[in-house]
Amino acid sequence: MKERGEAGDRREEMVRRLVEAAGIVIDRNGCAAASTLEIVRQAGASRGALYHHFQSKRQLGDAVLYCQRRFFEQVSEQAWAGPAPQVWLQTLIDISHHYTVGILDDPVLRAAVRLSIEPGPYQSAESSAVPESARVADELQDYVQPAEAARTLVGCYSGIQLLALALAEGDGLHAQVTAMWRMCMPGIARKNILTRLRLGPPGSGRPSLPGARP
Repeated sequence: MKERGEAGDRREEMVRRLVEAAGIVIDRNGCAAASTLEIVRQAGASRGALYHHFQSKRQLGDAVLYCQRRFFEQVSEQAWAGPAPQVWLQTLIDISHHYTVGILDDPVLRAAVRLSIEPGPYQSAESSAVPESARVADELQDYVQPAEAARTLVGCYSGIQLLALALAEGDGLHAQVTAMWRMCMPGIARKNILTRLRLGPPGSGRPSLPGARP
């Protein structure tokens, strides 16, 4: 049993190294230009090890995107674990800033954004669960459809993230995300909700709209 456990640990460690290496290479070069040879070199592994765990680069890309999906699942689980928030749209804003912290620190999450945008078989990870909860709580303007809002916001956020990193302005990404919400949220939230929102990252303590709470 101990040997099986050690074998499983070694397998998990190799998979983790390969996925991290794929994230670094895809983040640096893009998916189309990311070669499996460069990935195995980055991981300090062999081609045999790569193809033992992943049959193709496509499967590696799927594993990178799974890390992104798992990130959102964990953040959402935290949001739903406690009592319902006073404002669901605030939860949406906070999730975007938590993800901003993630992509600044983790090349795998940055690679997932590139995979979602570049031409190919991948699609953006988007969820209308929080916007749908906001609709039920009567926080959205009448014309706003949760699924449509989710797609639009994912596109806006992804574009901001790629542009900031391309221009080496990652340090200002939180400010860019805050600016995105400042421009988009008036088209989403009812006026009585809009003035209750903090558009900056948690703990920023600065109102982002006239009358917004600190």
